[in-house]
Amino acid sequence: MAKRILVTVFLTTVFASGLHAQELVGLKKEVQRFGDPTENVSDLIVEVRDNLWKEVLLVPDPEDKKQEIAKILAFSRGDLQTGATSGASGSTSAVVSPLLPAIFGFAIENGAITRSVSGTTITLKANPAGLVCAAKPGAATAVALRDHEACNRFWTRLGITTSFDTTRGEKATELANLETLRSQFSELSVRYELLNRRDVTLARVRDAAQPFAEKAQGLLKKQQELAKAMEGAQSRVENELGTLVESAAWKGSTAAVRRTMVEEVVRKVVADTKLPPAVAADVRTAWLETLAAYDRLEESIAGALVVTADYGFQRPDIATADLADGLVPKGTRPPDLHVGRVVLAKTVVPNLDVTGNASVSLFADKREGMSSVFRDVRLGVEGKFKLRSLNGYGRPTLSFAGLYTYLHQSPLGLGITTFNGVSLNEKGHIGVFQTKLEFPAANNGMRIPLSLTVANRTELIKESDVRGQIGVSFNLDSLFASD
Repeated sequence: MAKRILVTVFLTTVFASGLHAQELVGLKKEVQRFGDPTENVSDLIVEVRDNLWKEVLLVPDPEDKKQEIAKILAFSRGDLQTGATSGASGSTSAVVSPLLPAIFGFAIENGAITRSVSGTTITLKANPAGLVCAAKPGAATAVALRDHEACNRFWTRLGITTSFDTTRGEKATELANLETLRSQFSELSVRYELLNRRDVTLARVRDAAQPFAEKAQGLLKKQQELAKAMEGAQSRVENELGTLVESAAWKGSTAAVRRTMVEEVVRKVVADTKLPPAVAADVRTAWLETLAAYDRLEESIAGALVVTADYGFQRPDIATADLADGLVPKGTRPPDLHVGRVVLAKTVVPNLDVTGNASVSLFADKREGMSSVFRDVRLGVEGKFKLRSLNGYGRPTLSFAGLYTYLHQSPLGLGITTFNGVSLNEKGHIGVFQTKLEFPAANNGMRIPLSLTVANRTELIKESDVRGQIGVSFNLDSLFASD
């Protein structure tokens, strides 16, 4: 019976989407995998359910259905910051995203954005309250979905980030007159969600998802009506595909030939199936309305306004050796940095998320030769496009970002007048343009960012610079949600 239902779904995809007999776009992936000799045909048909609307519609219980919707929204998002900030020696983010993982995440990134010397940074992101609440029996899924009832709302808004520069202690040619520190700790930051309208909790989904759930339920009823009109067709396609995969011609054919065989069977069944025009039109309308309802749902939740604020404590990655003029004693370490940042994000048009950053950096103390403790101010904006979802992987994103940094004085904060022959006392302006493509994997639990950055200068060297950055980040919330 289950196999027959799946075959019905298989065929109704063709009819309900209004495709002609020669167009099997909706089944392209399944047809291709039918041609793979290593695939199990029964398992392949089961995987038809993995698309969004099928996954949701096959859940009979309304409350379970809403939880499935919450999972899809929670784990297909692209607004989580799992990597380091733009000032790290290894970062792929010129502009910081607004949210942190609900429980835990980490990232490994290589390539600097504004720093003069690139390195590799490991970043750990955790929600302390989320970790504690997820340890409670049966609570992990609700915590991963940011359900207010599963954990104290005030504390779940708080996230902590720690970054480590793995290249510290190594001597680089750019640091000929400086010595590096041995400690790899580079930054500790605390972030708090001031306003989060992207709260994908069950309570919010119950309200926002109701129109979509009603449309989806209506589509399911229409499909059931369609199934009655297609009983002969579904039996025929099931029998013909079963006979095909057992035939000698199938076993002796190449993958390309097998795909052609499957296409011919499906096309012939579709061409010979005559549906009542009213039934086909009703299903087609219900399907389009369901898609539109989901788009509105995603926009209202995943694209809503988010405002966060964070404080960062940064340790410099170099210590001074003997410098000219005796301005700085040997072994003197640059002052620590205090960084305050505000992040705002909002979807302005469908599939385009705009994020803005504003931050100020202050030295922990004023040294001789420094005009003040004020180090720099940074302003950044990013436009992130959500691309077409990859079944079983997630949604890739393509982003374009601009970052402006005003250096009020020497970035080292040591009163140093020159660095490798370049004056550092002048007020500096750094302009950065970055384009980044993020590939999802493991149902969006892992993302691989690739970015290219162009800058007019770096913090220590006043020369134009073009760099590439690469990383891998892991959002482990989806693992907790699988309990």
